[in-house]
Amino acid sequence: MKPLKLMIPGPIDVDSEVLEWMGGPVRVHYGDEWVAAHNETIALLQQVIGTSGKVFIMPGSGSLGLDAVVHTTFAPGVKVAVGQNGHFGHRLTEVLEANGVIPIPVVAQPGEPLVPDDFDRVLAGDPTITAVAVVHLETSTAVLNPVREIAAVARKHNRLCMVDTVSSLGCVPYEMDAWNIDLTVSASQKGLGAAPGVAVVAVGPRAWAVAEARTEPARSWYLDLKRWQWYVENWGDWHPFPVTLPTSVILGLRAALQSLVREGLPQRIQRYEQLAARLREGLRALGLPPSVDDELMSPCLTAVYTPDGVRSSELVNFLAEAYGIRITTGFAEAKERVIRIGHMGTAITEADIDRLLEGIRQFLAERQTQNAR
Repeated sequence: MKPLKLMIPGPIDVDSEVLEWMGGPVRVHYGDEWVAAHNETIALLQQVIGTSGKVFIMPGSGSLGLDAVVHTTFAPGVKVAVGQNGHFGHRLTEVLEANGVIPIPVVAQPGEPLVPDDFDRVLAGDPTITAVAVVHLETSTAVLNPVREIAAVARKHNRLCMVDTVSSLGCVPYEMDAWNIDLTVSASQKGLGAAPGVAVVAVGPRAWAVAEARTEPARSWYLDLKRWQWYVENWGDWHPFPVTLPTSVILGLRAALQSLVREGLPQRIQRYEQLAARLREGLRALGLPPSVDDELMSPCLTAVYTPDGVRSSELVNFLAEAYGIRITTGFAEAKERVIRIGHMGTAITEADIDRLLEGIRQFLAERQTQNAR
């Protein structure tokens, strides 16, 4: 079976260089050769994230990275103000709750960005809140949240700021240290341009000081970032992590990061913006308006309404079967009213955008013919 062209919010199609590294012989996960590759990957991630702080590569999904950060930094019973304007804001809330943290919701409607002034009011009104946690790109709606401004509010009140960049890192500007963000979580399979398999966690000095000050025993061996740091400090010359790493995935991630750094993030973002403009203009011409304002959407993800009488799943299935392109539906109440199209990574081209638009045009023409019978 021919694989589908992935135009979903992740995982993405990876380029040939990434596949070549992943398809080579399996490498041992310790020793001089691997430590050099691992350390280079960490340095590239620090560059992309914009941090001089600690960075960990953990086998698992982005959600595992969120779990590790919350488990390590926040003691059960503390309060964290958490942004909720879509599915992944609620997912972040669930992660906090699962670790015994008390979430204090800061809510915006789905399709609307979080409002920094709302965080300002919440933090001013409750000095016992210890941190702010937000999702950068709320993938369920394609809305990009103003994390730089929210982080400034958190710093004004001397609270930590944690950001989920699973869908945004490598797609939009992000400067962890310069924006006063203390904790960053991402994953390999979206804007970073690699295959699924690893979470990326970055911890700044203020957050690390909070973690080190905790004296109660860790409730998880695997999720305890202080344990991971112990291996960096004590086994760093041959095995600077406590578990077996998926070496093939990480070598692919290194290749993807090298490509991103060579191209330059501003240049890659410009390419995403060009693809987004071409796609959104074409969708409007076909009668599919954006489900949120263009200026609120990330340049690497587009969400639009389907025409009246068209269920999202019908269009998704048609494109997969007739054109070999995989897009996806909306979330929750918008599941059958919205389609979401990812255009991140180096494998999506203007030709892919045009073919997608051609497929939607054919679907609508066939639907019109059926309705006229």
